[in-house]
Amino acid sequence: MMATTTRTTGKAPLSAYVLSVLTALVLASIVGAIASVFYDENKLLGFVIFAACTAGTFFALGWVFFVSKYTVESDEHAEDNIEHRWYDKATSGAFHDIITTAGIALFVLAITRLEVSGMVVLTLILVLAVVSFAVRFWVARRRDS
Repeated sequence: MMATTTRTTGKAPLSAYVLSVLTALVLASIVGAIASVFYDENKLLGFVIFAACTAGTFFALGWVFFVSKYTVESDEHAEDNIEHRWYDKATSGAFHDIITTAGIALFVLAITRLEVSGMVVLTLILVLAVVSFAVRFWVARRRDS
């Protein structure tokens, strides 16, 4: 049983799209400005790179806040959908994978006294979470198909 969680209901007014884009540009510029503070050699390059890298996320956020209320109608029974159950299975399994892997990694680092930067650790945790979720979601979907 496949259920749709959303339905489009129409177009948003132009002002909603404008607010969405302006919000994205302002938020991306703020992130770029904060990042440029930490780049001594080329502040403009730091600004442009971080603003560009975060713009897509902020465009999506602006759409959710300003446009989606006109274009998407929520399903009152979304939590009963099979996709929601797949999502729950995948996220809970990924959480356990992260806890287990972090515990093993901490044990290995404590024994070996190896120093690892915070950026490397956080990147690896994020990659593990995304990959674990994707694999578990795919497996849950395949089992129920």
